[in-house]
Amino acid sequence: MSLPQICKRLDSILKFMDPYWSWVNCHMVNFVTDQHWMNFVPKEIQRELQRTEDVRECIESVFWEETANMDTKFPETVAFIQRTQANCLENFKEILLTKEDFAKRVLKLSMVQGQGPISIKEFLSEKKRHEVEITASLVNDLIQGSDLKNDNTVIVDAGDGKGYLSSRLALEYGHKVLGIDSNPSNTENAMERNKKLKKAWKGLKDRAELESKGITPPRRGRQKQKTADSDTPNANIVDNDNYKTVDKFITTDLDITSLIDSNFPDLNSQQTSVCLTGLHTCGNLASSCLKLFHHQEKLKILCNIGCCYHLLKEMYSGQEFFGNKHIIDMNPETGFPLSSYLQEKKLALGRNARMLAVQSTDRTKASKELPNISLLYRALFEILVCESLPEMKDAVQVGKLRKFNNFQEYVDLCKKKHPALNVISQERIAAVAAEGDKYKSSLDMFYLLRMSFAPVLESIILLDRLLYLLENGHSRSYILGAFDAVVSPRRFAIISIKE
Repeated sequence: MSLPQICKRLDSILKFMDPYWSWVNCHMVNFVTDQHWMNFVPKEIQRELQRTEDVRECIESVFWEETANMDTKFPETVAFIQRTQANCLENFKEILLTKEDFAKRVLKLSMVQGQGPISIKEFLSEKKRHEVEITASLVNDLIQGSDLKNDNTVIVDAGDGKGYLSSRLALEYGHKVLGIDSNPSNTENAMERNKKLKKAWKGLKDRAELESKGITPPRRGRQKQKTADSDTPNANIVDNDNYKTVDKFITTDLDITSLIDSNFPDLNSQQTSVCLTGLHTCGNLASSCLKLFHHQEKLKILCNIGCCYHLLKEMYSGQEFFGNKHIIDMNPETGFPLSSYLQEKKLALGRNARMLAVQSTDRTKASKELPNISLLYRALFEILVCESLPEMKDAVQVGKLRKFNNFQEYVDLCKKKHPALNVISQERIAAVAAEGDKYKSSLDMFYLLRMSFAPVLESIILLDRLLYLLENGHSRSYILGAFDAVVSPRRFAIISIKE
């Protein structure tokens, strides 16, 4: 994997995407009013899918089957899906590493069959457990496989949240960890959770080790209360102060070394190295972590798994709406593009494209999940808005609505939010509702076709980050698939090790 290879892949993706930028940035609410099917879906696919029965059969045979083949009656649709897949990071074998290849080829660690992190089921959902166990193991392997000494390394967890990853690194692997989060309540909750986890850790670990050997552990019973005058320590409590938290908003100029000195005063900062990690760093935070890693010499290892691409602030995108604008405004820096290569191209994705990049084709296919009926209702409701109050087209914010059984009830809830829409007659609402079945199957197909671009758009964002590191001289920079794509869709880790 080299810088020219990444540039070549980006060029190929951008060439593929060139005709489709308007499609990935369209608003689904305008599906009917702006005739999205006619304007965006390739004509050859439209000709294949002229009847409702064809659309339904195509969804079943092309999208829900494990492998679609060109022998189906929908070859143009299959060919379109295959072209999108060819431009996804998943298929860039010269760039994307597996965890096993990374451990063997980069870290020179031998992988013992069946060996891996212990699985502790308590305190975490299945998804979070999957992410935390794998990330903690990966970060530990990075430290063990590098030239850094464990005793002189501090892990900084950016966007620490409730401390899931930090606690695991401190308790299971014995690392010193500084969790940084911009929300003070998160840091308080993280320490409270860590306190409870420390008390239960030994018992949880013993149970997990028995289960890993196929042994059913005894049922957990309530521990006997200690007497008031007892000074015997609880044997289950892990006695360490390896995990500290601080509430700070992370920007490129945040002095990491000073924070470590303040929280770990017994360490010699001159001999301390830093591993900067982050599990699902949101929006611009992922980009800030890469910049921090580059600009601060003490940061020797980077392991970043990003998410929430829709919250990225773009360099070349126009004015955008952000639901959490106050957080976005706290960091004036842009998060995309990072690389000089894409900056020279003045590449802009657009907010709708970034929102699309967050969607998971793997989960949708695994669950055979079509869009919620509310998406159709919202598109139908836009017909009423454009007819009655055309000046409000694209301006009505509906948000999430609950407890509606049909289109009439959906419209009634919308009217409560926007009283000006009371001019819409009951007769017209009923007439539009009757047209719903006509649009349902084509909207479902449009949704799935458009979602096919999601991994392509994510690939652009991730390759831009990897390219940024390589451009700045960090030759030992990699990208690997860390998680199961269905369990945790935001699964790619950006890793860099300073020479």
